[in-house]
Amino acid sequence: MAKEVIISRLKEYFLSRGVELLLPEELKLDNAIIEFFDLFLRDGNNLIAIKAYSPGEKLAPRIKKELEVLVVTSLKVKDFIDKAYIAIPEEIGLLKIPQEIFENAGVGILVVSDKEIEERLPARAFRRYSRSIDNALREEILRFSEELNRFSHRIERELDKVRNELSVLSRRIDSLYEDLNVLKEDVRRLKHVKERKIEEIKPLRVREKVSVRGIEDLPDFISDNPWVSILIKRGKEE
Repeated sequence: MAKEVIISRLKEYFLSRGVELLLPEELKLDNAIIEFFDLFLRDGNNLIAIKAYSPGEKLAPRIKKELEVLVVTSLKVKDFIDKAYIAIPEEIGLLKIPQEIFENAGVGILVVSDKEIEERLPARAFRRYSRSIDNALREEILRFSEELNRFSHRIERELDKVRNELSVLSRRIDSLYEDLNVLKEDVRRLKHVKERKIEEIKPLRVREKVSVRGIEDLPDFISDNPWVSILIKRGKEE
């Protein structure tokens, strides 16, 4: 059976099972991987790659060696695909397949005939363990992100409170500055009024000391009073 026939039979088989066929252009894979495998499929979350093998010579030792090389090559790309199969024509026969190598590597075997396709050996997921680690890490990151968001919201609420308190404090400080300026102006006016009053009162405080004759024996607060002198003068004039 030619390789092209094997690939065509595989497409029909997987399409009938509802598996999605993928074009190499859709995949973000290295060109070496795309060139090595003949068929790419999507089964749920699994990316499946199939290598179709049709021996040029029917010699058992040669077939065994070529299959071993294919298994080793498939393992080299296990970090990029989930499952790998090697599809072989029915005429190769079970005895010519190094099945223990496939089992140890986790690479599946599909036997293709004109009537049917048999999954002789199921493939194991290469990245099952690493994916479980990835999922656990993703969940942990998600939990951490949610906790970080909650913490961020709490911080934001506290910051809003601080901003409001600062705004109130700022308004109070502005009010105090206004009161202080008013008080300064009042003090300035009072100082000006005081100085003016002092200037008005000064002449009254400077009294001329008048000596009243004839009343030397009177007390100082009477003898020094200018009105006493005026009254005495008026008395004399009369």
